[in-house]
Amino acid sequence: MHVQLTISETIHQVFVTIHGPQLTPAIKELQRNIEALTNQQFINVFQDCSLIKLPLQSVSRFYTANKRLYCETTTGAYLVHSHLHTLMDQLPPHQFLRISSSEIVRIACVKNFTLTKWGSFQVNLTTGTTTYASRRYTQQIRKAAQL
Repeated sequence: MHVQLTISETIHQVFVTIHGPQLTPAIKELQRNIEALTNQQFINVFQDCSLIKLPLQSVSRFYTANKRLYCETTTGAYLVHSHLHTLMDQLPPHQFLRISSSEIVRIACVKNFTLTKWGSFQVNLTTGTTTYASRRYTQQIRKAAQL
C-alpha cells in the first residue's frame, strides 16, 4: 500500500481519498477504520455518581442487569442512562451487533461464536466474558460473522 500526503494552502478541509482497482472487503474495512478514527464517538456513562465521557472504541458490550443498562470495558462496568433499543439506533451498525433483547456486543471484541446443541450461539469476547445469543438474532449474527 502506498501512502501519499499532499499539503496545499488551497485546501480548506482535510479529507482522505482511497484509490484502488476495485472495491474489495479490505478496502471497505480500511474505509470504516479511517472513519472510526476521524469520527470518534463518545458515550456518557456514570460511575459512583460521576459522569464520564467514554470513547465507544473502549466498549466491549452493553447489557442489562437488574433493569439497568451497563457498559462493559476492560477497566470495568459503567451505568448508562439510556434504553438498549434507543442506544442501538445511535451506535454505528458496522461496529456493534445486537445478540439478544438484553445485550449488544462490539464486533471487534468478539473472539468467536460457538454453536450450542440448542441452536443458539455462545459468544466469547476478547475480555474473557462469555455470553449467549438469542435464537431470534442468529440470522443477524451469521450475517455479521461473514463480514
